[in-house]
Amino acid sequence: MFSVHSWTAVSLSDAQQVSCSFSLRSGEFKEGRLNIQGIVSSGPWKALFLTFLICALLGSVGFILYKYREKLTDCEEGTLEKLKKEVEITIDREHLHPGLIVSKDCKMVRDRPEYKHTGEGFPYDLCASGAQRFTSGRHYWEVELAVCGSPPKNYWLVGVMKHGNFRSKGKYALTPSRGFWLLGSYGPHDFYTNTDPPVKLSLTPRPERLGVLFDYDHGQLSFYNGTERKHLLTISSRFSGSVVPLFNPGAGDESPLRILDCPKPVESAESSDNPKPEESAESSQPLLSNNSSDA
Repeated sequence: MFSVHSWTAVSLSDAQQVSCSFSLRSGEFKEGRLNIQGIVSSGPWKALFLTFLICALLGSVGFILYKYREKLTDCEEGTLEKLKKEVEITIDREHLHPGLIVSKDCKMVRDRPEYKHTGEGFPYDLCASGAQRFTSGRHYWEVELAVCGSPPKNYWLVGVMKHGNFRSKGKYALTPSRGFWLLGSYGPHDFYTNTDPPVKLSLTPRPERLGVLFDYDHGQLSFYNGTERKHLLTISSRFSGSVVPLFNPGAGDESPLRILDCPKPVESAESSDNPKPEESAESSQPLLSNNSSDA
């Protein structure tokens, strides 16, 4: 919600109108005016009436800005729902780093208790890839960063990378030119992208669920706060060959990194009572299926 506060001293002998103007983010210009001619010249009543008029004008401005912001949020959520094509993602066990441990369903990954990071800073070598490969289309998945009531993770990397980049040696090896595109967290307040140059971000509150929308054909990788359904940022690039999801759970966090299940469609009572053989295969598919993948 927006709130606007201001005051000004006006001489009734000089001024005929009081106005307030502002510009919205879309570039649209708004202005309100009040005619103050004819106000009784008695001192206390004159000041009180003028103060009331200005407060009413500022209140109207605040309400307009609030409704505008509310409209932007609704449009943003609607855009995400239209764009996302949810796909089932799992961790690739075959190329898993020895310092990582993954759950049986290949949905949860974290650092092993005995893992010791020998270098300085973030453990970039703990990258895991998704088992699904993409060569076209639009794909969406979500990653949970606060599991089982634990506080949100402070250390993680999430994004995509070219298939075959199973080992990363360090920060300067994880660049778009080498086939890595990601958003990462280095601590309680440090977020960054690996773009050239890198971009530092301030995300408040810390995301507990991160949405990833990968548009191969249009060259866009977008991130969303999955809990609040708000867009965080979009990385633009050109993708070629097979691209796979990227996950790095960091080291030392209480919470693991978990890939959320793709939601399934809800069957009607009629279809459940009288199942049709030709619909059984469709009912097992995600509600929003991915456009394509060459997994």
